[in-house]
Amino acid sequence: MLNIFKDFLLNLFFILLPVFLVPLCTEQEKGPKRVRLYLLTICYAVVIVLCITLPVRTESDFIFDLRQIPLWLGGLYGGAGAAAFLALTAIAYRSLFGGAGVFVTVVVSIAIAATSSLLTKRFIRMPAKQRALFAASLSFGSGVLTVAMAEWMAAAVSPPPSVALIFLFVQPISMLIVCSFQEMVHHNIALRKRVIRAEKMEAVTHLAASISHEIRNPLTAARGFIQLIEEQPLAADKRRQYARIAIEELDRAEAIITDYLTFAKPAPETPEKLNVKLEIERVIDILRPLANMSCVDIQATLAPFSVIGEREKFRQCLLNVMKNAIEAMPNGGTLQVSVSIDSGRVLIRIADTGVGMTKEQLERLGEPYFTTKGVKGTGLGMMVVYRIVESMNGTIRIESEVHKGTTVSIYLPLAPSPSSSAISDKEKQLFAAL
Repeated sequence: MLNIFKDFLLNLFFILLPVFLVPLCTEQEKGPKRVRLYLLTICYAVVIVLCITLPVRTESDFIFDLRQIPLWLGGLYGGAGAAAFLALTAIAYRSLFGGAGVFVTVVVSIAIAATSSLLTKRFIRMPAKQRALFAASLSFGSGVLTVAMAEWMAAAVSPPPSVALIFLFVQPISMLIVCSFQEMVHHNIALRKRVIRAEKMEAVTHLAASISHEIRNPLTAARGFIQLIEEQPLAADKRRQYARIAIEELDRAEAIITDYLTFAKPAPETPEKLNVKLEIERVIDILRPLANMSCVDIQATLAPFSVIGEREKFRQCLLNVMKNAIEAMPNGGTLQVSVSIDSGRVLIRIADTGVGMTKEQLERLGEPYFTTKGVKGTGLGMMVVYRIVESMNGTIRIESEVHKGTTVSIYLPLAPSPSSSAISDKEKQLFAAL
């Protein structure tokens, strides 16, 4: 009895192999779905040969195995072509062994091929659970037909009743297991494809929100300076200065759009040596109107240290951090910006006296769509800051306390030069003199 179950379990193992391996091997293929069906049909043909080769041995002319399961699966999922190919494989290979069982194999295989071909469309339209139960009932019916024909055609020695009864019990249970696993694999593949598509759509959404967020800053600044030129009487030099700043901000918005348009096909980056003092002063000039509107006093202690990076991205990084700091002080306050050297790296410290953040908010800072500004923010500004600092081989550290303010420390490598040590000492002396 134990040997009988062992042989049936070996057949079940052969059947389960293509159910798992074929979808796994063909999941990344971009060809038509028929290729997977053809490969699965060929694998089922190999399984039929293995099942007939390693069956439950009896002293009669009949061989009991689970070859009918891949026959049913190939016909129900693959249609008439797969069913005919698998039936011919079973008949041809079983004929090599001879005996009265060959006729039973011919009749049962043709019956399975014909029935599965007729039921394919109906079977595919069924829900997954119903398909498994329906396939199990069909395999039980073919098993009954097989046992009945074997008993009817038995000449000298009929098949042992114990083997026939176990066959009638094992085959539908095995079909239920195999069909359930096959449906589970197909469901997981379809689910994975939906997840990948959802991730792609989310990436597009992030990109769209990021564009609107990053362009809003230069456009707001340009609009503010143009409004000042239009509404207030200004000296000619001030008017020219404001107009120049507005044009530069519009150019920066155009550069941001160009960066996003070339996102899928990025152009080579062009890093250059940047004077941190000049870049920060430029950003402060842009944010000065916003700071004045919010009653924020900007105090800067700067030194002309140099770093390597892309000018527009570096300005964008500083602009995002300082703008967040100003917006965190709706009732006024002080924004302190300082530049120094810390452990051989340039340290840019931006501190405000605003509302601050909790530990939970600090941990999530930099995540897409996480913002402390409510409906006014998108949560993408700090994400861009982290990416830019990272691209410059720097690190960022943020400390904050509720109702006391936030300090953002950006550490960047000092730009190398032929006489870096001399320049470094000179820069340190300049900073000490400030």
